[in-house]
Amino acid sequence: MDLQVLRFFVTVAQEGGFTAASEKLHYAQSNLSTRVRQMEEELGETLFYRNKRGVTLTAKGELFYEYASRILNMSEEAMTAMRDMDHARGSLVIGSIEATALGELPRLFADYHKEYPDVKLSLTTDMNDVFVDKVLNREIDGAFVAESPGRKELHELFVKKDRLVLVTSTQEEISNLRELLQTMPIITFPEGSIFRRRLELLLSSHGIISSSQMIILNSLGAQMVNITSGLGVGYLPESIIGPYAERGLMKRFDIEDTDSISELNITFIYRRDHIMDAAFRYFLEKIG
Repeated sequence: MDLQVLRFFVTVAQEGGFTAASEKLHYAQSNLSTRVRQMEEELGETLFYRNKRGVTLTAKGELFYEYASRILNMSEEAMTAMRDMDHARGSLVIGSIEATALGELPRLFADYHKEYPDVKLSLTTDMNDVFVDKVLNREIDGAFVAESPGRKELHELFVKKDRLVLVTSTQEEISNLRELLQTMPIITFPEGSIFRRRLELLLSSHGIISSSQMIILNSLGAQMVNITSGLGVGYLPESIIGPYAERGLMKRFDIEDTDSISELNITFIYRRDHIMDAAFRYFLEKIG
């Protein structure tokens, strides 16, 4: 079985029949039908239900289609990687938690684009947990996350350390931590966010079941604006709120003995079997 017959099979499945597939492939229909039939005999399985209107995949055919498509995609990736071993081109889709996207990535992306202008860079932001699945499913090339997923399929490249701190508006008079967490609304992210998870651990460590009010905002920018306006207290990365606190736009509240809760390790995750073409290899070098 060679790549050509796999391509024949996939095209027939996609086009829904041998006539349409032969036209697309510019290959004689009779020869196409013969090659696919020979492949079915080699496998010992019927891959298509044949009828007057065309063909549909059997259950075994659907399974084989997934593998055949994967093999063809990997073949194309391999050919591209060989051609582009030293010249960075193509595209990279990178994910990131919003805090890192606003902090380190603008400079990194600008430097990378300046050196490798033939690579199309795309950035998507979301919550920490979302990116683990996206990287595993090959929907994106890699992602900056703030908590180790601990998956053997993923490689983790350390980027930096950060820590979470409580912040309020400058108008608030902070007396003690417990009063702050119990009386003020807490502005945080939806479920699935590492910052939300760490906040819940912080509350639990101080015997606080729930705050008086929890305000859910999916945008870091929206949280910053509402915290500075006095709406509530936030639990955000020091790298982001540091400049605001230094300029007197926010008050920060350092918490003692919570290193295991507040400390963050920002890492870049990607599949261990990711194709190391020039574009991706040079991107990893920029991070390191």
